[in-house]
Amino acid sequence: MKKKLLLLMVVMVLALGSLAGCGASESAEKPAEGTKTVKDMTGADVTVPEEVKTLINCWPSSTQMTVTLGAVDKLAGVMGALQSPSFTWLQTVAPQIKDVPAISDDKGGANVEEMLKINPDLVVTSGEEDAQDFRDAGLNAACMMFDSYDGLKKSVTAMGEMLGKKEQETADKYVEYLNGNISKVENALKDLKDEDRPVVHYIDGQQGESIYTTAGTGTIMNEWIDIAGGKISTEGIAEGMTQEITAEQLLKVDPDIIVVGGINQAKAYKQFMNDKTMKDLKAVKNGKVYRIPQGTFQWCRFSSESALQVLWAAKTIHPDQFKDLDLAKETKAFYKEYFNYDLSDDEVNAILAGKNAPDGE
Repeated sequence: MKKKLLLLMVVMVLALGSLAGCGASESAEKPAEGTKTVKDMTGADVTVPEEVKTLINCWPSSTQMTVTLGAVDKLAGVMGALQSPSFTWLQTVAPQIKDVPAISDDKGGANVEEMLKINPDLVVTSGEEDAQDFRDAGLNAACMMFDSYDGLKKSVTAMGEMLGKKEQETADKYVEYLNGNISKVENALKDLKDEDRPVVHYIDGQQGESIYTTAGTGTIMNEWIDIAGGKISTEGIAEGMTQEITAEQLLKVDPDIIVVGGINQAKAYKQFMNDKTMKDLKAVKNGKVYRIPQGTFQWCRFSSESALQVLWAAKTIHPDQFKDLDLAKETKAFYKEYFNYDLSDDEVNAILAGKNAPDGE
């Protein structure tokens, strides 16, 4: 009897100890007072102050997103490329960008030593490994990379949650706007037959070094082409971002429409139009080679202005169905709402023409 009683007491002590351990573990996982925990795009927990006051962006896209959310004054460090002429539109709506410390190293990456000196509340990057490296160095880092419209919504929402209440409200408003544009296009094309979807080829002019650099399936380019009622040219040929195809493959596909995007699209467009091997393509002969708009960031890529890209793509691919869509008006309204900037007619025309500056090529 005594042995059974002793055994029962041991079991109870162990059980109580286990419960106490669980309580301690749960308490340790709770964010400290005055902080909050938000998951980044990889699922990693990122603990930040209730309102982030200083932010370093190691990804140009997230800098543009920060400006969209109205938090430009929180920027404590950006990549030096954003202070170059290539990002004149961003500097136009947010002149403060030119005065924020540049934290790029000699190889174009982030200078961790400079970042540690700044000691920001949050560092945002586009790579999971980079985020972990920054955390290992003692920085509070989040990977916010996305490659789809669902990813864009998730990323901008998480950014808003991290930055503060005001930014979170703006992020929610932005996601509603993006959803509205996608629905507007999808509803207008809901009865579109598969045979009426033209083949669209995307030339990736981000580097501007090759007219055969493109995007494959499973990318945000694939997505906005599909939403806008087209078929991506690289179906069955290439998958993923920044893919190189051959001249023979492009000639064989013979797309109905060709669109050129990326920050160096002017160079890529000129190279393509001057390439005599491409002169017999349907798109070239029919005058359907277009430059994609670019503003504070390239519309075709990881940009808040991707919300406008679906409208541009729909009007470009199916002009008759969207003849009443005023892209200049939509763009002006977007810049006023999210950048508090009034675009002039000349400025909006330059953006829609794909120029990366008011007086650019």
